[in-house]
Amino acid sequence: MMHDNRIRRFPMLLSALVALALAVLPLPAVLEPLRPDFLVLVVFYWCIESPRAGGLGLAFVSGLALDLVHGVVLGQHALALTLMGAWATHLRLRIRVYSVLSQCLTIFLLLTGYQFVLFWVDGATGNPVTTFSRWLAPFIGALLWPPLVNALSSVRGRT
Repeated sequence: MMHDNRIRRFPMLLSALVALALAVLPLPAVLEPLRPDFLVLVVFYWCIESPRAGGLGLAFVSGLALDLVHGVVLGQHALALTLMGAWATHLRLRIRVYSVLSQCLTIFLLLTGYQFVLFWVDGATGNPVTTFSRWLAPFIGALLWPPLVNALSSVRGRT
């Protein structure tokens, strides 16, 4: 039973590590504002598809990893990702039966909520408020949702 549990979690951990690597991959200055939140999208996928294996634990640990990588207030991304992961888990049965367009709109709302929590924590801690480019990530993430779901579903073994 324990061996089966490890096999089920391996794709989740591997996809989270790849997404974390994509989050720190250097991009040219022109493309940096267009970087989607890959790790957030992967966490949302696992919160929707396998909340018991991943879910909020994955969201919290991934958020702490993002905090360490970005050098921000410890717990900022963890709070935002755990809150939005809980919302995704709550909506998971509905999201799975939505059309692709409705799924993209729901993911857009989740990503916007994630950015809003980060924006709020930045303001509460006295960090400088960033530019408008911060709000591009939800749009790009919503557009990337369908190919990401197809890729992760094939990795998971479900097509």
